[in-house]
Amino acid sequence: MVTLPSASLLGALAARHGGVVDAGAEALTVAALAPVATAVDGQLTPLLSRRRAYVEAARATAAAVLVDAELASLVPAGRRWVHAHAGFVLAELLRSAAPPPPPDARAAAHVDPGASVDPTASVGPGAVILAGARIGPGTRIEPNAVIYGGSVIGARVLVGAGAVVGRPGFGWTAAPDGDGVVRVPQLGGVRIEDDAEIGPLATVDAGTLGPTVIGRGAKLDAHVHVGHNAEVGAGVMVAAQAGFAGSVIIGAGALVGGQAGVADHVHVGAGARLAGKAGVIGDVEAGAAVAGYPAVARERWLRAAAHALHESDPEQRRRRRST
Repeated sequence: MVTLPSASLLGALAARHGGVVDAGAEALTVAALAPVATAVDGQLTPLLSRRRAYVEAARATAAAVLVDAELASLVPAGRRWVHAHAGFVLAELLRSAAPPPPPDARAAAHVDPGASVDPTASVGPGAVILAGARIGPGTRIEPNAVIYGGSVIGARVLVGAGAVVGRPGFGWTAAPDGDGVVRVPQLGGVRIEDDAEIGPLATVDAGTLGPTVIGRGAKLDAHVHVGHNAEVGAGVMVAAQAGFAGSVIIGAGALVGGQAGVADHVHVGAGARLAGKAGVIGDVEAGAAVAGYPAVARERWLRAAAHALHESDPEQRRRRRST
């Protein structure tokens, strides 16, 4: 449960944020936000998914329900606040109740004198910012993150706790005498553009000749890895544990599911969608949706998975033998 800064009438919230409240529900008082499974009278609960358990709980709750317009018909009228952008409204309400960000603690961090950190940036305790790094205004570096020299981080960026930005990438070449390999220096650095987010324990490797790039407004979840020379476009959303090998290009607005992997030098077009655990070893067209390994069109993968499940059913095998 999250307590709102002040109790409000549901009608007043709708007047402030838009949307339509059921007739008679305008006078409902809302003092807190709560999950649909536990919400009670006097609270507001969101319904943003059509999963059966959520819908059934929303139908039974005594709380007011902030429901996405596409799902409104699944919930009986009477306590609904219907909004075409219910997820955005939920974010706004949570933002109003969130505590302020932690104060700057760069005195408890290691900031090399050769680094440039904007006075309005916030640095968490234990963070390490090495010589040659540049941190822009309003950016927040969380505790124990490490920013290597050659990293240029723009404005209002969030670098999560324990993330590592700008470490030399994984580049090796064979020695002429065939005796082992030698490291290829990665001197191109990293450029993270304004309003991007690097999740906790994520890693962004430095490029070889030019920077590895995280585009404006891109969001990387926890444990994401971005290899050297990669380019993650503006507005890309990447779920946890996904990984991009060296020189990958992810087009603007693409969506990448958790634990998806993209092979080196692959180009994923703008607006493409990579399903969770997809293994992408070839280029993906703009706007396409792929799944599986090797990744293919999502519909094709679903048909193949259904066929494999059918073939593995002992009863189905028995029926085939009997015919």
